[in-house]
Amino acid sequence: MAYKTTGSIFAAGPAAGIALITASVFLLSLSDALVKLSGVRFGLAQLIFLRSAFAAMLLALGLKLFARGARLIPEHPGWVTARSLCLVTMWFCYYASLPHLPLSLAAACYYTSPLWMALLARFHLGEPVGLVRWCAILLALSGVVVSVNPSAGAVSPFLLLPLLAAFFYALAAIITWDKCRGEAPFAMALNLNIALAVSGAAGMACVLLFPAGDGFVLTAWRPLGVSDWALIGLLALFLVAITTGVAGAYRTAPAPVVGLFDNAYLVFAALWSIVIFAERPSGLEVAGLAMIGLGAAVAARPPRVRQTKTH
Repeated sequence: MAYKTTGSIFAAGPAAGIALITASVFLLSLSDALVKLSGVRFGLAQLIFLRSAFAAMLLALGLKLFARGARLIPEHPGWVTARSLCLVTMWFCYYASLPHLPLSLAAACYYTSPLWMALLARFHLGEPVGLVRWCAILLALSGVVVSVNPSAGAVSPFLLLPLLAAFFYALAAIITWDKCRGEAPFAMALNLNIALAVSGAAGMACVLLFPAGDGFVLTAWRPLGVSDWALIGLLALFLVAITTGVAGAYRTAPAPVVGLFDNAYLVFAALWSIVIFAERPSGLEVAGLAMIGLGAAVAARPPRVRQTKTH
């Protein structure tokens, strides 16, 4: 039985899903910019563990105070956990790339996710791709090549990380739409934050047991000051809003529709690149971003249903 909350935004339909995903990607882009800005003060696993542990506690407290009776146990825990693990992999891959890539370039590679969604919808859900979508996929992939501009020098291997993150984000979106539409958004958000916290703790343990160097990815723990803990708290608040909003968006609107408005992240990431990092995209990068956005928008359109004549 589908989960419904009378009067809730999560039951309001596609328009609410569009609003939720737009607000979520705004906070997500700001959160990612803050992680890139302050990543040297943390280890990757440490950051994910602390942020997600705080977020899980905040979410549980908020539900107890303001949403008593909300279901916290998924109806299909296997699929919800599979979705969470896809998003865990996505976050680790994307954050690992940020110290090595401009935010706008990482975002360009990451936001090939609607293309992966179209392909996964074809092979998993049986939804036809069609000539227009294939052209859109080629356009967006060409946009990635233009943004990267391989003729300017050696292509960084770290570009593979946001591309891999895009695949796992798309896989999580398909799982949400196909298997988790009856789940409570808060239950999915809590499951995700617990999975992130556990994965972060496991990552710290692995780095401690098998030290391999220093740096953002290979550091288990750095001493934190008051400002660092304040940043963790802010990122945790953002994560509660993001995970709940994204789960609600993919429950109330089809994955391709949400994937279309998901591309607002590209605009926000370019904005933070200029405002926070003074990284002005080149003409080629702007052209590549436009190609990716256009290709993703076309790929996200639902397929046209052929009408047959009746006699």
